[in-house]
Amino acid sequence: MDLPSHPFGSELDQHTVAEMLAQHTNWEDKYRQLIIWGKRLPTFTDAQKQAASQVSGCESDVWFLHHKDAETHYFAADSNARIVKGLLAVVLACVNGQNHAQIAQLDLNAVFSQAGLAHHLSESRTNGLHAIVQHIHSEIK
Repeated sequence: MDLPSHPFGSELDQHTVAEMLAQHTNWEDKYRQLIIWGKRLPTFTDAQKQAASQVSGCESDVWFLHHKDAETHYFAADSNARIVKGLLAVVLACVNGQNHAQIAQLDLNAVFSQAGLAHHLSESRTNGLHAIVQHIHSEIK
């Protein structure tokens, strides 16, 4: 199954995420930015949800599609929760189009800390993000 196209192209990557979110001084502005990014993620069709891997360990429904082309990994993700879709956009900006070594080296906790998000996330959201990271690592093996 073809992956939905990445909505950000080269516009949003790990460094741009941190820079853009660091410009927002309060949580409400960061939250709004996450919602904007989440709205740009394509919503999976029922067929894509059937083909996708559902991530266990997340409070919200989260689906991932993965494709590997030579050494490059491509991902698409969807969720039924707006804020989670925004967080998925951040994750996708960091991992989509990367190779195994780049993904293995990525510290998403550091990305979320640098972006000023880590201390605003509930324990259940943080646990969900850890489940997403584990899911990505299992997909690239």
